[in-house]
Amino acid sequence: MAKTNALLHLAVAILLWGCSSSKKPTTSTPTEPPAQRIPAKFDFSPPSRSNVGATGITIAIVKPTYVGKNAEYYVPPFNEMATSMGNDFEELLTAKGFTVRGPFGSRDEMVYNDKVNSSFILEIGIDINPQYNRKYTSYSRTNWGAVLDKNAPASIVTYKMNGEITLGGNLIINAKSSQYGELIWKKNIALDPTSFTYTGALTWDYVPRSMADELKNDNQVYNTLSRELEKFYDKALNLAWQQIDPNEMKTVAEQAKRADKKQ
Repeated sequence: MAKTNALLHLAVAILLWGCSSSKKPTTSTPTEPPAQRIPAKFDFSPPSRSNVGATGITIAIVKPTYVGKNAEYYVPPFNEMATSMGNDFEELLTAKGFTVRGPFGSRDEMVYNDKVNSSFILEIGIDINPQYNRKYTSYSRTNWGAVLDKNAPASIVTYKMNGEITLGGNLIINAKSSQYGELIWKKNIALDPTSFTYTGALTWDYVPRSMADELKNDNQVYNTLSRELEKFYDKALNLAWQQIDPNEMKTVAEQAKRADKKQ
C-alpha cells in the first residue's frame, strides 16, 4: 500500500509539472542567473559652448517623437532614447547660444505666452525605420503529464529567439512659426543603415508576437539593441550639431516672424 501511494504521489507530481506551462517566458537554465539588464546610455555632450542667449533667438522645442506607431517605440530602449534626445537637444541648442523653452509635448500644449516669446518652434521626428528578421529555434521535451491525461499533448515545445535587426532612416527637424505653425525650414538628416544579429537568453512557451514583447522580457535582447541604438544616437546628435547653424537660424527666425504677421 505504501508503495502504491508513493507511485500515486509521483504520478501527480509529474502531471502537475507537465501541465504547469503558462504563457510567460522562463530562463532556459533555471540554475544560472538571468542576463542582467544594462541600462542604455543616451548622452550627447556638445563639442563647444557659446554664452547662453548669445544669439538673441528663443527656440521652443517639442519633444522628439517617432515617425510611425511601432509597438516597440513605447517600450525601452526606444522610449528612453526619445526622452534623452529631448533633453540633449535642449543642451545642444543652449550650447549654440540659443535660449530654449520646453520641451513641450506638442505645439498645442504651448500657452500664448510661450508662443509670443519664442522666435520659432523646433519639432524633431525620429524616422529610424527598424527592420526585423525574427527567427526562433524550437525545442521539444516529453510531457509526462500525458501519462495520466489522454487529452494532454505528448510533448511540450519551447522556443528561443534570435535574428537580425537593421536600423536606418532619418532625423527630421522642422522649424515652424510659433503662433500659427507655418513650416519655415526642414532638415532631413540621413542616417546610414546598420545591421546586427541578436540572440535571446530566454526560453519561451510560445513565439512572442512582436519585438516589443522580446524587449520587455528578455534582457539580452534589450542589451544588444541598446548598444546599437547608442551608436545610432551619437551619430544623429553629432550630425544635428553640424546642421544647426546660428546664422541660418537668424534667417529662420525672421521668416517665422513674417509668417505669423501675415496670418
